[in-house]
Amino acid sequence: MREITQEMLVEFGYTVVEKIIILSVIVIFAHFIIKTINAILGRIFDMTKFDPTLEKFTHNTIIIMLWLVTFGGILIFFGVDVNAIVAGFGVGSFIIGFALKDTLNNLASGVMILFNHPFEIGDEVEVKGKRGIIKTISMSNITLVTKDNDKITLPNAIVWGGPIINFTAYKKE
Repeated sequence: MREITQEMLVEFGYTVVEKIIILSVIVIFAHFIIKTINAILGRIFDMTKFDPTLEKFTHNTIIIMLWLVTFGGILIFFGVDVNAIVAGFGVGSFIIGFALKDTLNNLASGVMILFNHPFEIGDEVEVKGKRGIIKTISMSNITLVTKDNDKITLPNAIVWGGPIINFTAYKKE
């Protein structure tokens, strides 16, 4: 058995400190880049009058993707073989996608609603026999308030999957 010397401990300590410093620099740099990209996107969205819900979704998606790329780069830098991790993500994504198919359907329907604008907040609509005023539009559902002040939350897949009657679409000035 090999004896651990003081020189070996000192060398190990320097290696660990060096890696911690490099990791810190990478994370700080990534944070700065991600913040800059989001600021640029925010200015672009402000100039184009992008839908606020879709803007938030886009911002969050870009942040997650950039942090995943940063994390992958860190793993590669430290010598971790990411091929197995990527393959695992592929299989895991398939399983999660199958398990969350209804949620993903609502998300896709939410994107379609935000791009096609069949209604806006404040419009009086009827969807699947439910009539009310649109209070919120999110990536997964819409919220209606009825004349009786009842709150109805409808998943976007149901909203997008059937007829939408917008009673106030052409009555606005």
